[in-house]
Amino acid sequence: MAKTVTTTDLRAATQILAIADDFTGANDTGVALVEHGMVVCVRFDLTGCTRREGAGRALIYSTDSRALSAAEAAKSVTMAIEKALPTFTSRRWVFKKMDSTLRGNPGAETEAALMALDCPLAIVATAVPELGRVVVEGLCYVKGCLLTDTEFGTDPKTPVKTANVGMRFAEQTALRQHHVSLNALRANDFQTQLTALVDAGIRIVIVDSQTSEDLACLVLAAETLPFRPLLVGASGLSQALASHCLNEIKTSPPFEVRRPAPVLAVVGSMSEAAAGQIAFALQHRSAELINIDVLTLFTDRATELLTPLSMQICSAIEKGRHCIVSTCQNTDQRQYVAQFCQQNQISRLQMGNSIATFIGQLIQYVFQTIKTQPSGVYLSGGDIALAVARALGAKGFEIKGQIAGCVPWGYLQESQIECLPVMTKAGGFGHENTLLEVLRFFEEKLSD
Repeated sequence: MAKTVTTTDLRAATQILAIADDFTGANDTGVALVEHGMVVCVRFDLTGCTRREGAGRALIYSTDSRALSAAEAAKSVTMAIEKALPTFTSRRWVFKKMDSTLRGNPGAETEAALMALDCPLAIVATAVPELGRVVVEGLCYVKGCLLTDTEFGTDPKTPVKTANVGMRFAEQTALRQHHVSLNALRANDFQTQLTALVDAGIRIVIVDSQTSEDLACLVLAAETLPFRPLLVGASGLSQALASHCLNEIKTSPPFEVRRPAPVLAVVGSMSEAAAGQIAFALQHRSAELINIDVLTLFTDRATELLTPLSMQICSAIEKGRHCIVSTCQNTDQRQYVAQFCQQNQISRLQMGNSIATFIGQLIQYVFQTIKTQPSGVYLSGGDIALAVARALGAKGFEIKGQIAGCVPWGYLQESQIECLPVMTKAGGFGHENTLLEVLRFFEEKLSD
């Protein structure tokens, strides 16, 4: 008598290793897997990686390599895969998370992953349709606008010069690539086309995608290959992979808010989306806004700011008020970054790292001195989120679920605040009301 395979069996058999170039991106990848019943841990290092962790679980590693040089980014991906791969079976999926707006080192990291895996093919689909991020005719669009016509083209730390996905990859890798149009993807013989491309020696297939159905079709075709290809994309593709492999959607249990206390929100992104979310939240909620002029962090006064800023934050929380710490006073500030860096002979990477380090130290100091802890911590912006996590001593982040549509939440493992729910969000993600929805969620939990 044949054995019936249950969704529990599928979850136990499915193994996924994901490599992300930043912390919030890693969490966005993990949420889809958690919602389908997997246990997901995002790690900042792989020193404690074991076979037991790989079995029946998803392991996501954040290389923090988005702003590194191509060579350094490639090396970090190679090391991560070589360290983690022995904990998985040969039929595992490997997912290379990249930024949906093409920032970072997608070409170098994809080539490094292919070589480390000894894999013939990478399938690239960067679309996140639910966020208005699609790829048509090889070009990346954000809510109907060509990528290079949006704020992502002038990102303060990792600007993007082309909206062409293939050209973006070709900047860093000479591996043969092929573009698959929407018509080709949606054709009945796409699976046959994919096999033919592999036989022809194509190493990177870049696929147009406009809907979640497109991404599902892509994953289905990838499954038919005689080997597991490397999947490269953003949260849209990880959602499609989770839906295909795991089937059942699991409702994550809400966390407990153990005492009436406000939220501490740290917004370290200069994106228009982040600024708009702060403004909208302040229109509808009474919250303490603490702006940090990041340019003062490069003066002799920088170390003197820790104490007064931490006192302001502690005072707001202890008075029962939501507290929002922001590094961006206005949307024009990002335009001055290049000029400031040039005048002070520092790189954008050095500037970003210095800001993140300061914010990490500040939040660490807050939790060392605060008398009444907040009910939760909200971290927006990948660099800031990771800097805070590391400053608090965290070794990893166990994802538990998602709130407000695009905000993963979980617990920072082995940190000073390991019992507090922590929410993370990529700076450019979300709608106008995202931060307000987070605050409202906690308020409603407290009133239950």
